[in-house]
Amino acid sequence: MSVAEFLAWEREQPERYEYARGVVTMMTGASLAHVTITMNIAFAVRQSLRGSGCRPFTNDAKVLTGGSVRYPDITVTCTPFGGKDDIVPDPIVVIEVISPSTEREDRGHKKFDYFSTPSIQQYAIIEQDARRVDLYTRSGDRWTDEIVEGDATLKLSSIGVEITLDAIYEDTELDATRLREGGRQAPAL
Repeated sequence: MSVAEFLAWEREQPERYEYARGVVTMMTGASLAHVTITMNIAFAVRQSLRGSGCRPFTNDAKVLTGGSVRYPDITVTCTPFGGKDDIVPDPIVVIEVISPSTEREDRGHKKFDYFSTPSIQQYAIIEQDARRVDLYTRSGDRWTDEIVEGDATLKLSSIGVEITLDAIYEDTELDATRLREGGRQAPAL
């Protein structure tokens, strides 16, 4: 199946599927921590980008990466698009929140698919079991890797956005407030 054939087929399916190296894989659900982290990042990015012409999308938006079709947890583009489009044009930033079941793919084939996409300038892999981010940044033909952890700030320089790890992990087991208090904190009502 070609990418074009996959896209036509997938648009008719009730579920979401990724396509990579000729293999079709159904997308599965995520843990509540994964969803919380994704929402925290998407909200922070959206707030920072208001009025800039750039926009983040969450995991229902497709990204074409060479011969693959991916659904990253968060994608940012600054390219205009039509209301019926379902593929993010010219993604600049791609963020994946990893879990034990996706880590190998996110650090392997997906990473290299994203690296091969010329518009992508930064790729962040967010841990959900530790306060840690692997941030890959393109500089010409090279990629550099920076580890962001602890109380640091994730700097998405390609879109001018900075997000503290406290904001990323808010309302999860890794929330700084919970860690300082040594346990769980009841949600605020």
